[in-house]
Amino acid sequence: MESKQLPGVENMSKYDHLSPNEQLVGLLLKHHRRIYGFILALVPNLSDADDLMQETAFVMCRRFHEFEPGSNFIAWAITIARNQIVSFRKKQRSHSKMKFAEDVMDELADLTAEKISDIDKRVHALEECLNKLQDGDRKLIEKRYEKGVKVRQIAQEIGRPEQGLYKSMARIHNSLRMCVERTLSVWKTA
Repeated sequence: MESKQLPGVENMSKYDHLSPNEQLVGLLLKHHRRIYGFILALVPNLSDADDLMQETAFVMCRRFHEFEPGSNFIAWAITIARNQIVSFRKKQRSHSKMKFAEDVMDELADLTAEKISDIDKRVHALEECLNKLQDGDRKLIEKRYEKGVKVRQIAQEIGRPEQGLYKSMARIHNSLRMCVERTLSVWKTA
C-alpha cells in the first residue's frame, strides 16, 4: 500500500534541485490562492488584502530558512499571514470605523484556517477519488472541468446523445461525492 501524502504537507523532494528562493516561489505559487483567501476572509478591503499578501510574501522570503521541509507549508504561511493581519489591525485601529476585539479576530482567523484545512482535505480526497475512476469517466471529467469544454461539445466529439452524457456526468459526480465522503470518513477514524 502506498503512503498517503497529508494535505498541506509538502513532498519537498521535487524541490531538492532548486535554490531556497526557487523552492519558496514554487510553494507560494502553488498555495497563493489559499493564503490570499485566508487574508481576504479577514480583511475585506481588496487593496489592503493585496498589500497584506505582499507583506506576507516578503516575511516568508525573509524567514523561509525557518520552514521545516516536510511540514505543513499552508499552516506556516497562514501563521505568518495572521501575524501580518494582527500588525495591520493594530496600525489601523485608530483610523478604522469598524473595530474588532482581538478575541473576535482570533476566532475568525481560527475558523478561516480550519475551513482552509477542511477544503485541503476534501481536495486531496477528490484527487484520490479521481484517480480511482475508470479511464473513460476520468477523461470526461478532465475534459469538462480542466479544459472547460461544454457537455454539448463533448457529446458531439464522442458521438453520444447530450442527455445521455448529462446522465453519465451525474453518475460520475455522485460516485465522486460518495468516494470523497468515504475517504474523509476513513481518514477521520485513522
